[in-house]
Amino acid sequence: MTEIKVIGDILSGKFQPTLTGNRVVDAALLAHFCQNLATALHLPTTQVHAEHHWDLTVAPNALYLIDDQILGSNQHLRSRPNVIAVAHKDLLRGQITTTKRLLADKLALNSTMN
Repeated sequence: MTEIKVIGDILSGKFQPTLTGNRVVDAALLAHFCQNLATALHLPTTQVHAEHHWDLTVAPNALYLIDDQILGSNQHLRSRPNVIAVAHKDLLRGQITTTKRLLADKLALNSTMN
């Protein structure tokens, strides 16, 4: 089972971008996005979760859904095969349509490789 980490804010380290600037609101927005995505993909909610204290390390066994504004500052991360850019406005609004389509392709590829 592939773990899906949603990164829209980073609360620790030198690089600390946020969605709205309010930690409570950001946590709620990311939780809503994760819940919508897990429901749409028929996955357990424990498989899709927000990663608020991410250290910019990409583990090979996880899929990362990262705010495109965070990825805009790091071309190296964007080129990783297990990193998917998510539109900032989609995270804010809990819209998962585009992400669901991109993620379904990645999950299908991962299941055929296992």
